[in-house]
Amino acid sequence: MGVHGGTVQAERIEQDDRELYRVLDIEVGADGLLVIEQVMTVHSGNDVDYPLVASLELARSGVADGYEVLLARHALAWEARWNRIDVRVTGDPVTQAVLRYNLYHNVIATPMHADHLPIGARGLSCQAYQGAAFWDQEVFNLPMWVHTFPEVARNLLIYRHKTLDGARRKAADLGYTGAFYAWISGDTGDELCPDFFFVDVLTGRPIRNHFNDWQMHISPDVAVTIDGYLRATGDTTFLAERGAEIVFEVARFLASFVYLRPADDHYHLLRLLGPDEYHENVDDNLFSVEQSRIALAEACQLWDLLDAERPEVLARLRDELGLGDDERALWGDILERLVVIEPDPDTRLLEQFEGYFELEDIPPDELRQRLQHPDEYWGWPNGIAVHTQVTKQPDVVQLFVSQPEHYDRATVEANYDYYLPRTQHGSSLSRPMYALVAARLGRVAEAEELFLRGATVDLLADSHPAPGGTFIGGIHVAACGATWQVAVLGFGGVHLRTDHVEVAPRLPEGWERLQFGLAWRGCWLEVDACNDGVVLTADPENPADVEVAVHGQRVVVPPGEARSVAFDIDSELISS
Repeated sequence: MGVHGGTVQAERIEQDDRELYRVLDIEVGADGLLVIEQVMTVHSGNDVDYPLVASLELARSGVADGYEVLLARHALAWEARWNRIDVRVTGDPVTQAVLRYNLYHNVIATPMHADHLPIGARGLSCQAYQGAAFWDQEVFNLPMWVHTFPEVARNLLIYRHKTLDGARRKAADLGYTGAFYAWISGDTGDELCPDFFFVDVLTGRPIRNHFNDWQMHISPDVAVTIDGYLRATGDTTFLAERGAEIVFEVARFLASFVYLRPADDHYHLLRLLGPDEYHENVDDNLFSVEQSRIALAEACQLWDLLDAERPEVLARLRDELGLGDDERALWGDILERLVVIEPDPDTRLLEQFEGYFELEDIPPDELRQRLQHPDEYWGWPNGIAVHTQVTKQPDVVQLFVSQPEHYDRATVEANYDYYLPRTQHGSSLSRPMYALVAARLGRVAEAEELFLRGATVDLLADSHPAPGGTFIGGIHVAACGATWQVAVLGFGGVHLRTDHVEVAPRLPEGWERLQFGLAWRGCWLEVDACNDGVVLTADPENPADVEVAVHGQRVVVPPGEARSVAFDIDSELISS
């Protein structure tokens, strides 16, 4: 503590069972102005060997520097973050404020400094989930970091490597091999999700939910995220030291999870729970199947790549993990014979899971009338949505976010139109993901409405904090990350490829300009977009040219230079 404008005459500590006081007797100077600066520091044994010593040293240093110096450092630190993560909207100050609110919360919830901590699903805003991570971390929060601070994305993936043993323990406990990541993951990676998560508010009896053993898509989600990180960064060091081990252990898990059905000689995924958590105990959930397909393909390709280019890395992993050629062959066989769920040739619809289209088709608002209590849980086993087509959040449509290049426009649009009116939006992640897909489809007004509803879920308290009698309030951190995705990946039309960056902006009415930055393979690119053109500016320190596809046409941007591309709203290129 620093005291300015007075002299401390005496100091004592007073305390009782609940409170602790530091009492100072101060003689104030002749001008009557007294300034007290109190510096607080926090360390834990996870950060340093001697947290008390470290905290005292830092506190003394802070007092010596004084408030003005500390404030200046604080401002510089935030400026460095905002310079990269900020998304600027000209012409719509309300949207700008809402957007920055979400970016801010995504930043403060992320342990940017550490590689042993996850992004808590409620950050530090609430005791709910106790700072643990869900699939939210990889699917909703991490994309912002991949595109702005790749080193932070790397830390979050290192966390998944450091918790790999916990994922192995969970798999073994449930009778599988490899890595089955925890649905709720803390510092060790062991499963923290309870068997009985909700309560039947009508009877008071606990509900056995299967988030912790049937929601297996968490493991391929991690593997798919690693693939995206590698495409964006080219970080082969991470791949060799950590990423490959995760991918191979996920493939091992999938090989132990699939079921070879004799009737059709195809591998199937049984007893699942997909992103739509109202429908548990389903077979061949499309999202889970396709995420697993990508994860298995990634494992096979990575094995072959290491065998050809880094045989010493593959040899080390084979030795450490006990991997044999028979496992590589099995992954390939599963990949070849994994069930394929094709869109209907007439309607282009994809079935969310086996038997979904046979369920009662009823609008969510009409279904709501069946509730006997407003806090009833809608999902499995006895909720009102279980035997209907009403979903909690995007499931099939979530696949178009994860794998946008795998489905044609007709299929995406048909399924968006089918599933949106059947979605209850029981998750804060629901509307942002529909908004992202709508923006990519060019349905900008519809996307903007969904975007603003999702981005204000906490600002307007537009969520139910106690479904099924369980309090899960606080800031919805994943929705904050999803808000960035809608703005940049949706309205900005950004997609990072292995050899170039795609930018195809379509801005809502009232947005005059959309400006943001992108990190790609060691380079930094500033994007300044409007509805009739885009200006691309490469950082002078970039190690190489950045190749960008603007609505399909390639433009090369050398370090320190800018390129302008004009187009009409229908994506017809005019000049570059």
